[in-house]
Amino acid sequence: MQLGLQMKTCSKCGGNRFNGWNRCMDCRNQRAKVRQLRILANGGSHTAREWSQLLANSPACAVCGRSWSLVPPRPDTRYKHTWTKGHKIPIYLGGSNSIENIQAECYQCNFRRSAGCLGTQTTFTKEIFMAASQERFSLAFSFILKSGAEVFPVQMKRRSSGNVAFRISRGGTGGNTLRRGEEVEESIMIRKVLDEEYAVRCSSKDGSIRGLYKQGHRSVLEVRRHSV
Repeated sequence: MQLGLQMKTCSKCGGNRFNGWNRCMDCRNQRAKVRQLRILANGGSHTAREWSQLLANSPACAVCGRSWSLVPPRPDTRYKHTWTKGHKIPIYLGGSNSIENIQAECYQCNFRRSAGCLGTQTTFTKEIFMAASQERFSLAFSFILKSGAEVFPVQMKRRSSGNVAFRISRGGTGGNTLRRGEEVEESIMIRKVLDEEYAVRCSSKDGSIRGLYKQGHRSVLEVRRHSV
């Protein structure tokens, strides 16, 4: 029986396997376990019936707007559908698994949002992501990085307690904000970061850049205040 599989080098562990994926099965299974733990930590759930109803009312991708028939077939022919289950606020940014955070996305947009660009990026993917995740960002100010990117303070979720807050620290060069920092609400975060030069966990609106930033940090070009 000809399966058409080639010997490939796993992009994660470097092992060689006959495989149709860029990662071997062991690494894929490990990634799935990590993702499942994140989903459990973030909370929320939905039923198969809720997902079926949502999908039935979704004639097109919620991100790029293409109808399912206009999305190219998936490269792996074992997958028959071009739609996938996506999260409006990604799991890695603390998004829940409740039906309110679920949307139908084409596989290209889903993979692009989860793992970077796949081919040509649509011009409005970023804007739609911004609208979905807006509630987790503070828009009072932002850091303009020397790379030209803009990052905003973002609320983080502590897995052990479920508390969602802005994480600040006296550090700014990799300080552990879980052990030596504070979890505060927005007004306190703004005062401590802008007046007392604390560092705060930040993210770009599309989630591609995340880290701990503060005034005077070597990668920060300027602090830009916004009227909200």
